[in-house]
Amino acid sequence: MTPKYFLSALLLCFSILVNVETTSAQGIIPEQEQADKTKIDSTKVQPEAIPLISIVRSIEETNNEIKSIQRIIEIPESIKKIDSLLPIYSQFLEVEGQRTEHFIKANPNSQKVNNTMLTWGDYLSYLSKWMETINDQEKRNSILIENILNKSEVWSLSYKNAIENEAPEEVLNGIRKTLEAVENTKNTILENNNYYLRLETKLSEQTNYVEDIRNDLLNLKNSEVYDLFHLRHPPIWKTSFKRTPKELEEQQQIDDLEKESASIPNLDDNYVSSFIMFLIFVVFFSFLFRYFKLGFLKYPYEDKDERIIDAKNLILEKDKLCVLFLSLLFGELFFSNLPKLASDFITLFTLITAIPIIRPIISEKYKRILFCVVLFFILNTTKSYLWYSSLGYRLYILGEAIVVIIILYHFTSPYLRTLKTFKKGFSKLLFQLVPVVYFLSFVSIISNILGFTNLTDITLKISTQGGIITMVFYAITLIINGIAISVIHRHFTVKQTYSFVERKNIENKALKRIRITAYILWGIFFLGMVDLLRPIFTFLGDTLSEPYKIGSITFTLGAIVSFSLILFLSFTLTKLVSFLINDGDGILRFLKLPKGIPAAISLVIRYFIIGFGTILALSALGIDLSKFNLMAGALGVGIGFGLQNIVSNFISGLILVFERPILPGDTVEVNNLLGTVSRIGIRASNISTFDGSEVVVPNNNLISNDLINWTLSNNTKRIEVLIGTTYDSDPNEILKILTEVAQNCDYILKDPAPRALFNDFGDSSLNFRLLFWVHYELGLQAKSDISIGIYNRFKEEGVEIPFPQRDLNIRNVPESFQLNPTQTPTEIPNMAKEEDLNKNMKRPIVDPLKPDMDSDGSNSNGDSDGPDADAEPVK
Repeated sequence: MTPKYFLSALLLCFSILVNVETTSAQGIIPEQEQADKTKIDSTKVQPEAIPLISIVRSIEETNNEIKSIQRIIEIPESIKKIDSLLPIYSQFLEVEGQRTEHFIKANPNSQKVNNTMLTWGDYLSYLSKWMETINDQEKRNSILIENILNKSEVWSLSYKNAIENEAPEEVLNGIRKTLEAVENTKNTILENNNYYLRLETKLSEQTNYVEDIRNDLLNLKNSEVYDLFHLRHPPIWKTSFKRTPKELEEQQQIDDLEKESASIPNLDDNYVSSFIMFLIFVVFFSFLFRYFKLGFLKYPYEDKDERIIDAKNLILEKDKLCVLFLSLLFGELFFSNLPKLASDFITLFTLITAIPIIRPIISEKYKRILFCVVLFFILNTTKSYLWYSSLGYRLYILGEAIVVIIILYHFTSPYLRTLKTFKKGFSKLLFQLVPVVYFLSFVSIISNILGFTNLTDITLKISTQGGIITMVFYAITLIINGIAISVIHRHFTVKQTYSFVERKNIENKALKRIRITAYILWGIFFLGMVDLLRPIFTFLGDTLSEPYKIGSITFTLGAIVSFSLILFLSFTLTKLVSFLINDGDGILRFLKLPKGIPAAISLVIRYFIIGFGTILALSALGIDLSKFNLMAGALGVGIGFGLQNIVSNFISGLILVFERPILPGDTVEVNNLLGTVSRIGIRASNISTFDGSEVVVPNNNLISNDLINWTLSNNTKRIEVLIGTTYDSDPNEILKILTEVAQNCDYILKDPAPRALFNDFGDSSLNFRLLFWVHYELGLQAKSDISIGIYNRFKEEGVEIPFPQRDLNIRNVPESFQLNPTQTPTEIPNMAKEEDLNKNMKRPIVDPLKPDMDSDGSNSNGDSDGPDADAEPVK
């Protein structure tokens, strides 16, 4: 498994999707509509003559612009270099083609066929890079030629207009010179385009030649000779090390072609720019991992989950090693035309670098098996560079299969007893596959002895290279786990408060999705390793591009898959953006933006992603968006009536985001609803009350109704504590006590300082008020602590807090009942006398105190003529 193979598989997936989308679009839009669309797009604004009043200034501007265009249209040195190297490269490809013909005749094994196909893929990428350079220049010239043609028509009309209006000769000469410069520039562009077309044609011929060679190799690989159960060689006891005269002749011709290929001058490919880009890549990842490491050092975090601990330790202890591993893994992105030997060395160093990344995760007994995986890679790679005789090659792979069995037995024996030591997880899954590897290794040995070498190659490849790609993907998964955990760690630990449960849920989801993605990519590489990836992709491409018709609608499954995939990626990106920059504690915190600005930026980016993703998704379906013009008018009418509230809430949501009267985290009060704003959505906002409920409030209600925001500009709040004392207390001492109690509280703000004030003279108390400022979140706790502090201090100082007093009226006192408030009865009347007393009473002894005026307007202070006029008030 090489990084180059990784890139080729991804490019193959992308090309299939692109072909599917193109086919679906062509199948849905009729040819007549496409022709009409082309006609509509070809309409242009008719050129007009420049007025004489501004002709002189236009001449100067056009001349400056022509000079700039002439500098742009000069043939670049890169294209001149391509023109000079193309003959040499063509000669090189011709010699390599002859070598490949002899290679095909030599009956090579499938692995050498794959390596040769990769080599010709490199040749094709080299030509494609040249072709892309020329196409870019042609596109630039096509834009310039449209501008020049327009200028030519404009200045031709301007010259005629100047003659008709009898302009001065100096002006006419200036127009003629400008027109001549425009024409010369146009001719230069046309000549350069012809030069580019000729060069592009030569490149296309070489590209076709390379494609033919690759097709020949692919046909060879798909022929019956390479079927798994094809008896490709005689049994091993019937072969010998001696070569036939035909084989010796073929080998001599191949050696001669290699000498001829070596005599061709080097193409002198410039790797300086690629090396600079590679260094930038390495420096970027170095700073990125240092940033993650500092996050764990600055904000320590402990967790009992082993996966979290392993991810954190990887970033803390192996950050430089991770950078080196990623640099080697993606090195071929920057050096795409490296020789195969250099590519294999990079892969070898990548595997060696992966060992210390994985070793701390696995148990002590199996740490050395990683070196065995590296040994398998060396054995597989070595046989690609040695041209063995038939018997020599078969003995080599026979020994390799025996080595696999010995290593498996060493690390897994006794198998059943060792299997019980594994718990659930990836390690146990790998150990359960050990019998499969045993079986494949024995099949490889038996098929090799009998002559079924195709079966030998595929079974041995699964046994050895399966471990190689597993090792690489396991290292990649561990590094991505570390990156994900560090990002989540940074996101939460910079917050003042956060939910631990929410953090764990996000961490578990992230690790699970990374694991699933790794499994999928591992499956793709495994299919490519066993030569099943291309047939599967070909089958899927044919199936997905098959058109289906329902009524007048034509569609393909590929268009539907592309539509769904684009929408899924769009919404996934919106969630990621919302997580990273939705608040002031996100990745934009270093900009120190005002509160609410990150949320607005996040909203704009998310709406843009959703809108752009929707357009791309509809385009993938092949839908002509111009057909929605008529529907837009009808939709506007529908919005005006049926969707009025929805649109109103949507616009209100935009106002809330950009005007920022409320922000996520603010404590607001609207319609007797008090709570914290948790989210501002498209249609409605969520307010979390202090009772634990989540209330969904339409955005229009937040805009149109009275809204109290307790924490908009700041989160401080003034608290008031009311207290009363008896008339015997000293107000000056009370004010001093209240101030001292407030100042001793840890929750209040020192600025503004607390204030104790005398309020008024109450009916039975002297009333005071204590004012102090606190952070809104601490208001209840601060008020409680200060109230208790006032009570304790009053108790220490002997200050009395009076009870409420009420005046009561006693009516209809019996003659036998005597009320003497000055005497305290020493004896309690017996129950019989009490019952007799209650029987003689016509009305209750005590009535509630009435107001100063009775309901009939008479005075109730004892001056009325009523039956209660003689009643005495008793306190």
